Amino acid sequence: MTRVRPLLVALSRDWLRNREAVFFAFLFPVILLLIFSAVFGGGTSEFTVYVQNNDVGADDDPTDLSATFVEALNGTGALSVRPLDSDRNVTAWSRGGGPSGSVRVLVVPDGFAEDVRAGSARARRSVILDTLNRTGTANRTAIQGAFDAADDANATASANATGAATVTFMAASDDEAAPAIRGVVESVVARFNERAVGIGEPPARVETTDLGDRTLEGADYYLPALIAAVVMINGLITLPTVVAQFGADGTLKRLVATPLRKRDWILANVVQQTGLALVITGVMVVVARLAFGVTVVPGPLSLALVALGAVAFTGLGMALGSLVENAEAATSLGMAVALPTMFVSGVFWELDLMPGFLQTVATVTPIYHFHRGLRQLMVLETTEGTALPFAVLGIGSVLSLALAVRVTKWEDF
Repeated sequence: MTRVRPLLVALSRDWLRNREAVFFAFLFPVILLLIFSAVFGGGTSEFTVYVQNNDVGADDDPTDLSATFVEALNGTGALSVRPLDSDRNVTAWSRGGGPSGSVRVLVVPDGFAEDVRAGSARARRSVILDTLNRTGTANRTAIQGAFDAADDANATASANATGAATVTFMAASDDEAAPAIRGVVESVVARFNERAVGIGEPPARVETTDLGDRTLEGADYYLPALIAAVVMINGLITLPTVVAQFGADGTLKRLVATPLRKRDWILANVVQQTGLALVITGVMVVVARLAFGVTVVPGPLSLALVALGAVAFTGLGMALGSLVENAEAATSLGMAVALPTMFVSGVFWELDLMPGFLQTVATVTPIYHFHRGLRQLMVLETTEGTALPFAVLGIGSVLSLALAVRVTKWEDF
């Protein structure tokens, strides 16, 4: 350990002189945290939807029912409803003079109110007839005849009276937010239908609660993912570049001529990168707290998992840096390993959104378990299910350090 201490000091001083290394170690994680938390964790987003209401009366004003439907859309809190002139060609407008970005249009057709009233009458009739059949009312035949006569009169008055009121949702096929917006619209339609048939309180409803013990914001959930990603990036992209640079500029040759041994060199880098990972974690927690009011705080087990992850990725990063002869190649190799691993591991989006074979691949990556363990400890505040992440990273640390020892040819410099 006496030989490792001065080497650790020298490595730290050299690292502090490297502006690129300092940037990627501190400023890059902070920038990543601010961007992701502001975009994805900054609260509830509103999606812009243009509504073309073609159901107007003789005075060119929207009918009461169509206006009520549009008000219900605007009252969800998830949609920002903007009116679109009824005489505008939606297709030409969206392709030509429409607004920049994704365009979503909901078209309320002419006759919407009439169709809703007719549909409401049919639904009420079905409920009444079903009730009569179940209770065995003596006059149900006469009541059935009256309903049939009313249906004939409605059919004569309106050729479209037997069809449901249909609104049309229009969006581009590559609009990733379209399914979520359509879900909101469908929930509004479902509630509108309930009110149209006289259901004031639905028989079933959904209540949402948080799995955690506290009320957390989106930024709280992203913090463990960002910590895991930054620790991996620092180990697999930044460190290989430094190791390769030391080999290219002759630094390692001079170290070989000293009493230092290969294990001292590897151990010094592991200690430095582990300490750096813990410091970066602290910086990210402080910035997230000040900028977004994040309340999750890593405890002793979370910090232990961060340290274990840093050891695993440091060993692998040193091995990658020893396989190439220059810093540029080391950076490219590190990115080729780190970026695909990060994006298929479910760190930034749920695995359910990926194909089945990618989900299988994700579950065998260390960062998948690293992130899941931090999430359990920091967000859900439970140790349930964290034994596997500790085991995976522990085994990964041993294997990566063994690989680093194997590929680092100390005596050949």
